[in-house]
Amino acid sequence: MAPVTQDPLVGRTIDDRYQVSARIASGGMATVYRAYDTLLDRVLALKVMHPHLAEGDQAAEFIARFQREARAAARLSHPGVVAMYDQGRDGGLSYLTMEYVPGTNLRELVREGALTVRRTFALLDQVLSALAAAHEKGVVHRDIKPENVLLNENGKSAKVADFGLARAVTEMTQTTTGTVFGTVAYMAPEVIATGRCDVRADVYAVGIMAFEMLTGKQPFSGDTPIQVAYAHVNNDIPGPSTVVEGLGGAVEHLVRTLAARHPAGRPSDGREALQLLRAVWKALPAEVLDATPGDLGTPDASGPTPTAPTMPAGATTGIPQVVLPALGPRRADGSQHAGAVPITKPHHRERMGPLVTAAILLLLLLIGLAWAGDDGKFDWVRQDSAAAPTAPVVASGLAPPGGPSAL
Repeated sequence: MAPVTQDPLVGRTIDDRYQVSARIASGGMATVYRAYDTLLDRVLALKVMHPHLAEGDQAAEFIARFQREARAAARLSHPGVVAMYDQGRDGGLSYLTMEYVPGTNLRELVREGALTVRRTFALLDQVLSALAAAHEKGVVHRDIKPENVLLNENGKSAKVADFGLARAVTEMTQTTTGTVFGTVAYMAPEVIATGRCDVRADVYAVGIMAFEMLTGKQPFSGDTPIQVAYAHVNNDIPGPSTVVEGLGGAVEHLVRTLAARHPAGRPSDGREALQLLRAVWKALPAEVLDATPGDLGTPDASGPTPTAPTMPAGATTGIPQVVLPALGPRRADGSQHAGAVPITKPHHRERMGPLVTAAILLLLLLIGLAWAGDDGKFDWVRQDSAAAPTAPVVASGLAPPGGPSAL
């Protein structure tokens, strides 16, 4: 889709330096433009926070979140992370400047369908390589989803974008009150239940993306975000073999381990997840790697249901069960989103279950109310065109099976 030009900032020069040429994406917090840096003679992406967010009681939080994105991305020097250049203000506008590379994003690629298992593994390899670098710096992304995986023009190289929700792990563990942001379809159960998380929440999101890339569907869906959040908290994800047959036990184990409902059942961070992915990739036969979901077919409905990943002995989750209406009809279209909903963590162990359950019910009610927007979506990134990298990403000390040509 061509960039949208009907925008008051298009044609303007921001901060006497950045000439805005086109709008390329818009989300719940900011709009991203293609711009020309007149000082350094280069094209870049200019992200401008919606002006109305800089007003009112929540202004300080939104501005802090916007600035946090710049700091989080600037801490990371990795070819699989969109490079952050600068941040600034021009009158009432707060903006970030970052790397711009023309291309698309993983959401559009999944919509097109026909992803082979090999290509799925190659792209997930790059995403986990970038997350491994972030996790080693103590940064958790918190909003991994297909819209935030940018692809270059040939769709073979990926970069992770939008660190607007990222926080340092130490900062997150020291707070007693959290705020739930993100996308419900990829949100880890512990985030929904408590508002707090660590790097394993990113691993969970990658597992959900893996399921979607391999099958063309999300593991949980419903008519409202309430139903999707309920499923993430209360159910283990189904195996991809319930949708596509012939993937094999190793792929089944990989996806359900990455997206284990209990954090202790997942790889400890991006690097450990990357190692697991590459071990499975290496073991898969060519006939599976080169197949698409359509090639593999759908399973017999009477076939056995895969078993869930094993929970480590003695591990606990702190995730309560909640009772909500049954899930609605399953659908395979776009993601569903959660807004910013504060959740206060209980201070007394004996009261944790009732209080957290009440908090979840309040959260889900507010999500449901937020769902009724003008366009039926909440905090949806409307991608008019996207950007991506120039070379495949390989984490130091690890090499993908078959090398970059495996894509």
